Amino acid sequence: MDASTITTYKAGMLQAQAHRSLNVMKNNILKPYGISIMQWVVLGAVYDAGSAGIRTSDLAQKLSTTLAFITNTVNLLEAKEFVYKTANTEDSRSKLIKFELKRSEMFLQIEQEVRKRLRETVYSKITREELNTYLSVITKFAA
Repeated sequence: MDASTITTYKAGMLQAQAHRSLNVMKNNILKPYGISIMQWVVLGAVYDAGSAGIRTSDLAQKLSTTLAFITNTVNLLEAKEFVYKTANTEDSRSKLIKFELKRSEMFLQIEQEVRKRLRETVYSKITREELNTYLSVITKFAA
């Protein structure tokens, strides 16, 4: 496909279809674990924050979403014992969200399963070079 021959609205439709398709596939992979793709993304960001944890507002900013969405998602993940909230010793007005260490092994197993299933489905249709190009492009678009 040549970008000069496709209309902007058709490109937008393709982008939206690809996004929805990938999210449906990832949600299906994550369903046995009782989490959605958006919960997985939030959980990953908290996991990446390490033992220091992350403030709710910083998490919302990092994921380009609202505080209300993060609060709701964190509450769901906390109920499932994936994360917990703790006092922020540097700022009494905020709490830190931390990853529940007892879930580390499960988290890594989920990551392996998602990666494996995506390799078998989506990534089997493209080369590693195409995947790297795609990741490079979406990283630039995100910035």
